[in-house]
Amino acid sequence: MKKISKLPFVLLFLGFIAQTVNAQEYSDYMNAVESKNATFLAERYNVSIAEAQTSAARVFNDPTLSIEYGNNQDWSLQMGQSVEVGLSYLFNLGNVRRARINVARSEEEITRAAIDDWFRNLKADATIAWIHAQESRALMEIKRSSYESMLKVAENDSIRLSIGDGSLIDARQSQIESKALYAEYLAADAEYANALQTLSLYAGGLTFHNVSEDNVMLALPSSSAQEIVELALENRADLRSAELSRTLSERNLALVKASRAPEIELSLGYSYNKEVRNEIAPAPTYHGLTIGVSFPLKFSRLNRGERLAAERTAQQADAAYEAAKQQIITEVQQAFVSWQSATKVAQECSASMLEDATSILENRRTAYMQGDSSLLDYLMAVRVYNDTAEQCIAAKAGLATATTELLRAIGL
Repeated sequence: MKKISKLPFVLLFLGFIAQTVNAQEYSDYMNAVESKNATFLAERYNVSIAEAQTSAARVFNDPTLSIEYGNNQDWSLQMGQSVEVGLSYLFNLGNVRRARINVARSEEEITRAAIDDWFRNLKADATIAWIHAQESRALMEIKRSSYESMLKVAENDSIRLSIGDGSLIDARQSQIESKALYAEYLAADAEYANALQTLSLYAGGLTFHNVSEDNVMLALPSSSAQEIVELALENRADLRSAELSRTLSERNLALVKASRAPEIELSLGYSYNKEVRNEIAPAPTYHGLTIGVSFPLKFSRLNRGERLAAERTAQQADAAYEAAKQQIITEVQQAFVSWQSATKVAQECSASMLEDATSILENRRTAYMQGDSSLLDYLMAVRVYNDTAEQCIAAKAGLATATTELLRAIGL
């Protein structure tokens, strides 16, 4: 597949605040995710375990040492005693050790690919958690601003009512509206606090009091949908894992074949026989040396079940690879469509919309405070401003999330 040049493409706007005990940015947060996330640290041990298993696969067969002692009624018939020492070693003509090492190496490579894929998802999930925290903070600030503004209006209505210059209905309604907005602010504040706790979980317990309002810039390759699909097929660790699984199944089949190959056992023996003092059949002391070769009769090879199972597993791995490839293509295409949609939504929510809503709100508030407008007009302006601000925040967060999901699908 051809390589795709990556051009910076600014896609994430995350404008809301973050600090921990020390002022910490998004990059510091992601560094903490990589170095302190407890689950990731536990998963990384799988690589060390796989390396140890590869080392264990290098072991050679153990030789067999035998020692025998014989007493031919030496004390009664004086037929002598003997001691025999033997050493034997089993050789497999199919090179089982090499096949076993290859299987262990494939399993180690699959483990590494699985860790890479796990970290790919961890980075995406951690980034989305950061986006959600910034979105929650922005929404909380909007709710707090609306509540404080309405509280001032309610206080002003109470003063006007006390001096006989206001309406009882307006004073009561403004009080009710301020309490309702306060409840919304408390809910938004709790949502933000929970989002910070989620960041702490991803960052290995690092304490967050806020999230920074630094702009997080993520880059997408400036290319067509088809080129992005090809890039994903090059980068996705789970596809690499599926391909390695095919290699593993082939090596497992080779191991099964090697295990069914003929075996030869070589043996070497030494014996010492004492003098036979029996008068009928005397014999002197002598030393014996034996060399032997044995061939185990592997009638088990007549049963081809294990080999057939390994062959079917290899075929299954091929089918699983093709399924994983199709899954990745679908994920990338869907993520690309979602990103395009989120981009259009974010473009519709321009800065001028929020400025217009803010201007309308301030004008309505001033007019109501001066008695030139009704309370309902002001409340309508508050709702319009809140809705507009929330839509813009959601649109920007939605674009950031869609970008992250597309990068996750690409495997970057």
